[in-house]
Amino acid sequence: MLLQIGAAIVAVTLIKRTRYNVSWILISAGFVLMAFRRLFEFSTLFWDNQIISQEAVNTWLGILVSFLMLIGLLYIRQIFNLQDHIEELRKVSEIRLLAAIIQGEEKARQTIARDLHDGLGPLLSSIKMIISAADVEIIDPKNRKIIEKSCEVADEAIVTLKEISNHLSPHLLKNYGLTKALKKYSAQLFENGRVKFSMDTNIEGKRFFYDLEISLFRIITELLNNSLQHGKPKLISLNIFEKPESLQIEYNDDGKGFNQDEIMQKGVSKGMGLENIRSRIKSLDGCFYINTNPGKGFSIYIQLPLK
Repeated sequence: MLLQIGAAIVAVTLIKRTRYNVSWILISAGFVLMAFRRLFEFSTLFWDNQIISQEAVNTWLGILVSFLMLIGLLYIRQIFNLQDHIEELRKVSEIRLLAAIIQGEEKARQTIARDLHDGLGPLLSSIKMIISAADVEIIDPKNRKIIEKSCEVADEAIVTLKEISNHLSPHLLKNYGLTKALKKYSAQLFENGRVKFSMDTNIEGKRFFYDLEISLFRIITELLNNSLQHGKPKLISLNIFEKPESLQIEYNDDGKGFNQDEIMQKGVSKGMGLENIRSRIKSLDGCFYINTNPGKGFSIYIQLPLK
């Protein structure tokens, strides 16, 4: 009896803490009625004549308590449903925020690439034309070498500018799609032949919405650069396959690998680009799994929904 009275008192005192939540008020009322039933049973011990049948009181109080508890639980179920809905809205909002940030970055990249190509590119070409117009036959050998070297540097500057512009906003990706852009990028990256790269896919020539293509291009190029800089592999393989409702990517290298938990704890993941990869995958509502250990290479499996 004392336990039920104590439970009823605690439940009632918590009503204000719950901001007078209906479900808690109903449950508290149930506790109070159960405590009242125990008090009634105890009081009948001192009655000479029972005005009301103890069995009848217990029956009706039991029915009322059960009814209050049922209504309270129904309200609690609504609260849980509301929490699930809020969690889903939070997830959607986070995905939209990440997507908006990444889209803003890509727009800034495109603007910078366009300004470099349309602004600085013609200036470098003009400088080269002006230097090339000089008559090297009437110039002494020392100055002739200076002019020739200047032309070479101008050529290198133009090529570098094109590479930077293409990296900021890859024109192959826009014009021809993901697979061709990746093949071109990997061919340039592995032209020295020290690393063997293979790619297998069933999406040759197929186009997807641009946010998916540009994010996947950035993810894979980040993985390739990470492997070269940190993993020192001899073999890299990339598989991209379209399934009925998703795009599945599997990336493997036989490099040095690393301790993932240690990397995450030290915060080195940002330097290795894993945080950028995670953000881009999350912005597309995708999922990924990394498998790596020191001396055992690196692999990542990515699944992106096709909306």
